[in-house]
Amino acid sequence: MADGEKKNFVMETDNGPVELTLTEVKALASQGDTDAMFALGMAYIFGHAVEQNKGLGYDLLERSAEAGNPDSKILLVQLYFDGDYLAMTAEQAWGYIQDARDAGIAEGFLYSGLAHMDGIGVDQDYVKAAEDFNAAAQRGNQEARNSLAYLYMNGLGVPQDETKAFGLFKNAANSGNVNAQYQTGICYQFGTGCKPDWKKAADFLTRAAEQGDVEAMERLGYLFYEGSEDLPADDRKSFEWFLQAAGNGSVSSM
Repeated sequence: MADGEKKNFVMETDNGPVELTLTEVKALASQGDTDAMFALGMAYIFGHAVEQNKGLGYDLLERSAEAGNPDSKILLVQLYFDGDYLAMTAEQAWGYIQDARDAGIAEGFLYSGLAHMDGIGVDQDYVKAAEDFNAAAQRGNQEARNSLAYLYMNGLGVPQDETKAFGLFKNAANSGNVNAQYQTGICYQFGTGCKPDWKKAADFLTRAAEQGDVEAMERLGYLFYEGSEDLPADDRKSFEWFLQAAGNGSVSSM
């Protein structure tokens, strides 16, 4: 190990988390350590502490997954669902999802729910999707709360309940989920599952916009343009949000 090499990696061990250098992680990965291959693969895919190399990253994740590492399996599934990883069939993705679920990983239940909701690798089944989202949410996954809220809002697999949907959206929003922040803002704007409150709508939409949500930026432009009893119209803010939305690709804001 080179003197002064930064310990940019944290790996879980039986004795708790351990900080490691890139050299140390590479050495473990070369010895077949699946957790090190997962960490190194993720680093190459996202360009963390190394020059980005997605091909090498995918290779490391594939080898780790084939050796049984559930974290590598669910990351490949995530990349597959996002459209970034194409060397996988829907059936293979479903198999990896089941393995992650069996390992008790929250994301395993999340992606099982998404697979059931959209019919990816399995038959579409909103009831099972709701059960999976609930299981993932109980394990602390905020995206699952957001997805479960969507099912309650639309009465898919569960009785329609706008108030419950709003509560789930807001819970996930307060934990930083950008999709839920946008949806909570929309609920406050139209009074869906709650009392209308444009000031609170602007607050949650601003949180989403600050995380890069273009639709939230555009919605803020409309809110400040129109104004309401609890949110005074503000032409300057409206223009700034429309301009920011346009700068991030919104055609309707131009």
